[in-house]
Order: sequence, then C-alpha cells, then structure tokens
Amino acid sequence: MRSTTIKIGLLGAILLTSLVNAQQFPLDNLKHRDQRAINMFENPKDSVTTFEKLKVRVGGAFALQFQGLKHESGADQSVPATQLYDIGNNFNLPTANLDLDVALYDGINLHLRTFLSSRHHNETYVKGGYIQIDKLDFIPERFFK
Repeated sequence: MRSTTIKIGLLGAILLTSLVNAQQFPLDNLKHRDQRAINMFENPKDSVTTFEKLKVRVGGAFALQFQGLKHESGADQSVPATQLYDIGNNFNLPTANLDLDVALYDGINLHLRTFLSSRHHNETYVKGGYIQIDKLDFIPERFFK
C-alpha cells in the first residue's frame, strides 16, 4: 500500500512539473520574469514576430520570511516605564504576486501584475501593468488621412 502511494505521488509530481514547463513558451518582445531579465530595464524591441494565436503565460512569485528579533536595554527593568515588550521569532505575512503576460495580437502584448498579498495589505490589488504595441499592421495605411 505504501509503495503504491509513493508511486502515485511521484507520478503526480512528474505530471505537475510537465504542466508547469508547458507554460514556458517565449512571447515576442516581452522580457522574462526570472533571473534572465536581471539588468534588463526595458522589453526588447524587435520587429520580427512569431505570433500564431492568443497566448497567455501565467507566472507568480511567493515569499515567506522568517524574522527573529532580540532586544535589550541598560535601563532598570523593574520600572514599568522602561520595560521592554516581549518580542520573539515568527513568520511575516507571506507575499505573493500573480503575473499575466498575454500576446493579444501580432505586435500587441499585455503585462499585468497583481499583488495577491503583501506586507501591509491582506487584500488583492493590481500593482500595475501595460500594453505594449510594437506593430500597427491592423490599421489600414490611409486610415488617418
């Protein structure tokens, strides 16, 4: 029974890994949201695109920080006004982000970053995002004249 459970768990981990890797397709002119984008300020600019259809790349980030604090004072601890509060070790509020990178059309990309939780906000809110337009091929040539 135990070996069957281990085999099923291993198979589930392999399937989950393959599902996560299935989303790692490149999107034209959108920088990566991992270590490959270190020291890259803007998205790359290139007129060559490989757009086939609408594609959505879902990504995220998560952090759980442990904080251990100590404090001491040279003041007399028997006087209530100089007593220190008891502090100790604990975890901070976890932080999590949800990133959506979308190839909407040939030369049109969307990036949206949502804070699922942050240090001082328990509620979800949109941090920001942008639409990047590299081509305007869908507008006829004499449209503005």
